Amino acid sequence: MDLKKYLEKNTEKDIISKIYHNDMEELQSISQSKEYIEISKKIESIEKDLLKKFSKEKIGRYREYINERDSMDAESQFKLGFKTAIKIILQALK
Repeated sequence: MDLKKYLEKNTEKDIISKIYHNDMEELQSISQSKEYIEISKKIESIEKDLLKKFSKEKIGRYREYINERDSMDAESQFKLGFKTAIKIILQALK
């Protein structure tokens, strides 16, 4: 389920209730959408081809840079999610 459809289907109060009761299964499954899985498979396929053509040193540097970038992305997404959660909580308290 993508996030837009989820938010259309659930009211703000429903979302807060699910978070409060730790009913996060639906929210966690959003990132494992069909599109996400398809793009992951495409990335894997291309990576396999690339790994056949490069030295271990280049592959190591490539993976290191990818991991560093992914870590930065994850931190940024966490901060955005945290800010959003605070806004939802503040809205619920009004």
